[in-house]
Amino acid sequence: MNLSLGYAESKRGTIALPSTIWKIFFFALAIRWIYALTNFSLLGEAGLQGIDSLDYLSFAERFARDIISGNVHGWGWLGPNPFMMPLFTWLLALNFVFAGVLAPLTYVLTQGLIDAGTCVLVHYIARYFNGGIATAAAVAAAVNPTQIVLSAFVFNDTPFTFFVTLFLLASLQWLSTRSASSAVLLGLALGGAALFRILVVPWALILLLFLLTACLISRRLNGRSLIQLVTATILFAICVGSIAWRNIDRYGTWSLTPQSGIHLALWIVPLVKEADDGTPWARSYQRMQDLTAERFGPASTNPFVQSRQFTEIGAEEFAKLSFAAKAKAWLVGAAINLCAPGIILAPLISQLPRTGFYATPGRSHLEKIGNFLFRSDNAVYTWVLLVGTAGVLLIRLIQLVGLAAVAGQSSNLPALLLLAGWILYVLGISGPVASPKYRLPIEPPLTVLTGAGISGLRKKRQRNRNHLH
Repeated sequence: MNLSLGYAESKRGTIALPSTIWKIFFFALAIRWIYALTNFSLLGEAGLQGIDSLDYLSFAERFARDIISGNVHGWGWLGPNPFMMPLFTWLLALNFVFAGVLAPLTYVLTQGLIDAGTCVLVHYIARYFNGGIATAAAVAAAVNPTQIVLSAFVFNDTPFTFFVTLFLLASLQWLSTRSASSAVLLGLALGGAALFRILVVPWALILLLFLLTACLISRRLNGRSLIQLVTATILFAICVGSIAWRNIDRYGTWSLTPQSGIHLALWIVPLVKEADDGTPWARSYQRMQDLTAERFGPASTNPFVQSRQFTEIGAEEFAKLSFAAKAKAWLVGAAINLCAPGIILAPLISQLPRTGFYATPGRSHLEKIGNFLFRSDNAVYTWVLLVGTAGVLLIRLIQLVGLAAVAGQSSNLPALLLLAGWILYVLGISGPVASPKYRLPIEPPLTVLTGAGISGLRKKRQRNRNHLH
């Protein structure tokens, strides 16, 4: 099996001109800035905020005040709240330091720059499959509604996705060149991603094992390759280790985040319970809170203690649920995550008065989805949702065409396995918790497939024209 990759192969196409890269960047940037400024002009700060945004802004503003007054010391430099990872805290706080009350706007404009950079990285990832699909893939990323909409929210998803795209590119570079620079970039990109969202930590171990296995299969494993992988691991471990040491010193735990218990008890278990017997999510949500309060009393001021309490109750209740219910909940969640249109998150749409998905009644998942799609209490929202879903399904068909095209070349196998592995990992971690927001980290590899599909359809159309003439 040939596991080689690289631009040197003829099928990768010619090297992209700098002008092409800059056109992609500024095209993507213009779309994102116009969208963000439109939201701000019509809705004010509310047009830039979603669930949790107010908490993020509050913590970052406090951190910025502490920085200005010189009250940040020791572990305090990692931020005032363990729910927010350090790089996200710093980026948001810097906007308060330099922009004051305009920080929410300058932050999302900064995210526009970051996401335009992601589109450029998509271009380079696509070149590892075929140089001819690179521009189409980058343009697909530039006009991708999910990326555009989420780049205008005060969230951490957009910069996290940039680092995701960077470590995917660095992985392909390392597989191709086995260079020290690509290994360093890989370690820093993985570390940067972890400092925005801890979601990436288990994946880093899977990725490093994949790269090691690829070396073994291709018989290119040697001392230099091992040293490079160890270097990447060390750089990643330094980033993650700083969070772990802060938490052991301040909170008495090696846990990296206090979110895991809440996620399990208040989201995973209620959603699986709903898949099992139709119990509405809101009812199970309240029941899990009540069970935790009954056993442990008032909530602890230590968020990690609270997380452990939720984890204990959540694990007990999760064990009672059937495997069939769990599988059903995960499959439904993955389907919604893949098919829900990003446009429904746009404030002008999401703020329309209506019943949310989790509050929508239904005796089964299918009935609930049907009620949400076809019996919404807001006609405008329903039409946007239906047309948006049809558009997403069309894109998925194009991506299947692209998948068939790139899978047909054996030299693409390592890169394809890498991107497919990341997609499956994110869908697995998200589980039954469904929203286009949770799809954002897999949009870069999906847009690569979009570019491949568009290129393949274009070539087929050209062949048909030539045949007719």
